[in-house]
Amino acid sequence: MKEKDLALITAIIIQEDLLGGTVFQTFDKAWELAIEFQKLYAHDFYWERQEKDFDEAIIDFVNSKLELV
Repeated sequence: MKEKDLALITAIIIQEDLLGGTVFQTFDKAWELAIEFQKLYAHDFYWERQEKDFDEAIIDFVNSKLELV
């Protein structure tokens, strides 16, 4: 299940076009960020009663990481 979540998180990052770069650069960076995101939110995290939904949390996380660079 954990790998499915990593693939989904990676796909959301790529789909939102948050990173720019070539396809391979984007995938590699998106995968790294997905791993970091999953360390904060376990694959069985309960999103139903959260302020942000899953996609919004990913986008905010990636944007905050990009601001640090």
